[in-house]
Amino acid sequence: MTDIVYLNGDLVAKDSAKISVLDRGFLFADGVYEVIPVYNSTPFRLKQHLSRLNACLMQLDIANPHSAIEWKNIIATLIQRNGGGHLAIYLQVTRGVSKERNHLLDANMTPTVLLMASKLTVAEQNIQSITATLLNDIRWLHCDIKSIALLGNIMLSNKARQSGHDEAILHRDGLVTEGAASNVFMVKHRELFTPPQNQLILGGITRDVIIELAEASGLKVHQQDIHIDQLLSADEVWISSSAREISPIRQIDDKIIGSGIIGPVASVLHSEFQAFKKTLIN
Repeated sequence: MTDIVYLNGDLVAKDSAKISVLDRGFLFADGVYEVIPVYNSTPFRLKQHLSRLNACLMQLDIANPHSAIEWKNIIATLIQRNGGGHLAIYLQVTRGVSKERNHLLDANMTPTVLLMASKLTVAEQNIQSITATLLNDIRWLHCDIKSIALLGNIMLSNKARQSGHDEAILHRDGLVTEGAASNVFMVKHRELFTPPQNQLILGGITRDVIIELAEASGLKVHQQDIHIDQLLSADEVWISSSAREISPIRQIDDKIIGSGIIGPVASVLHSEFQAFKKTLIN
């Protein structure tokens, strides 16, 4: 069972956890989050997750409510209280509770801290191709902040699904940014390309792992702007995320990508990723 949550210093049953209606996370989506995989009761790349959390809080001018050691201890306790093993920890920090609903900030607010656990499936994933649609990136201009304000992503994901596709690949002014819930990679002449990490994309932890595995395999990796025309003429296109890992895209709207089958680079890196994951779960 994963029914114990951490809320503002207390471990309580999920059904009993409550926040104020004046919490700015509830009223304004004024907060950030992380999702941390846990393998064999050990958080995966916790240092990187906490570093990204801290960077996002700094951009929003929210004081980090805990030190790295405190976060580590809170997460370890939550893992233990939820039975350990393979889990996903959802961590959310909002600016806190206002005295009244007001756009202006109260400097005396204390951040609201919530952590929840859910079971994580870690079985080896078979590589499967998907389809995608190109959509205009309608989100705000600070996608590098892992904001709990995900309405734009939700709208784009559902628009893709309603048109019969598995994911939306987003673009601004002709340049690819990322997927609605993923990062984007393409292959040309057996070299790997992905958009640069800037304020228009969220640098994924899985994205970092794939880049490391690719470089360790001897592939050239380019983090640079990708035009829509380059994407559509690529030999391979795929997306990455913690949930999907590596998902090759066989078709974008009515354009077949490459030969329309799973490409060799995606196949190799998928195998490398599964081998890497086994070192964490065995």
